[in-house]
Amino acid sequence: MPTTPHRHALLLPLILLLPLSPACAAPEPTPTPHQATATVTPQIHYDEEEEESSSAKTTLGHPKKTFDGPPAKIHSSKIFIGQEISYPSGYTPAQVRTDSAGYTVVVPASPNSFQNRQLGVTIETGTISKFENTELKGFIDYGAPIQTVVPVQNEKGEIIGTRVISTPNPILQPVFETIKETR
Repeated sequence: MPTTPHRHALLLPLILLLPLSPACAAPEPTPTPHQATATVTPQIHYDEEEEESSSAKTTLGHPKKTFDGPPAKIHSSKIFIGQEISYPSGYTPAQVRTDSAGYTVVVPASPNSFQNRQLGVTIETGTISKFENTELKGFIDYGAPIQTVVPVQNEKGEIIGTRVISTPNPILQPVFETIKETR
């Protein structure tokens, strides 16, 4: 919307006619938030006479000095990047039974115990550095299908033969690959 000059002219006298109160006279400055800063200045004292007499050379105006102090502390750390998985480590055996009505019931093997394994990269530092990378490459199925023989009946209920029903029975175990390096 375009503005016209007479519109601003009307507002200007209104602003000038308002009385100034002491509270509105000057706005107070807003406080600035405090920022935490830390400055570390090393305190190194050396004697210039000693420097001139010693055979220490200077590099870019800084004296080359060695200081005797306490032995360095060796810190060690361990970093793991990855995930932890649970996998079955034990199975109950498969069962084939006949119920009260004469039907064959097949219960495949099922896991009953589990183990945990970390997959990913582990890095350890210290006096000896270690690197370990563990990957899940896949699974091996140690189970075999359960085959049961059941009778085949005609429309009259007479047994006319048998057939084999194959029920899957997976017993899966993971395959891991681990690469280790020590320095």
